[in-house]
Amino acid sequence: MNDADTPVFPILRGESVSESGEFNGRAVLVCTPEDLNREWAAESIAILHKDLESYFNENPAALDSLFKEVTVVLAEFGESISPFATFATQHGAIAVVKVSDATHVLEEGMNIRVEAIENQGDVFFID
Repeated sequence: MNDADTPVFPILRGESVSESGEFNGRAVLVCTPEDLNREWAAESIAILHKDLESYFNENPAALDSLFKEVTVVLAEFGESISPFATFATQHGAIAVVKVSDATHVLEEGMNIRVEAIENQGDVFFID
C-alpha cells in the first residue's frame, strides 16, 4: 500500500486493551453465540455485538477459544481490566473494546485495518 492508498481518518474508534500493532483483514460479524461456530480464516477480524457481553461473562472459555482462533477482536462492550483484556493479552491478540455501533457500521467481509496504539484503537476502511 502506498501513501495515496492509506486511509486518512478512522471510521470507528475504541479503547485498545491488549497488544499494540496493526492488522489488515476481513470483518466477521458475531451477533449470536452460534456465529462463533465457524472456520476462522487467518485474516478474520471478529466484530462482537454488544448483546454478547453477558454470554462471554457466563462462558469465559468461549472467549478464550475465540482468541485462540483470531488475531484481532473488536467489541461493542468491555472494559480495560476484564477477562476480555486478559485473554487477548495471553494470546498476543489485538483487542479493542467500546467500539460503538461496530456491527452496524461494518459489513460482513469488509476489508478493514485496525491500528492499536497504547489505549486507542482505530478502524479504517480499506476497499
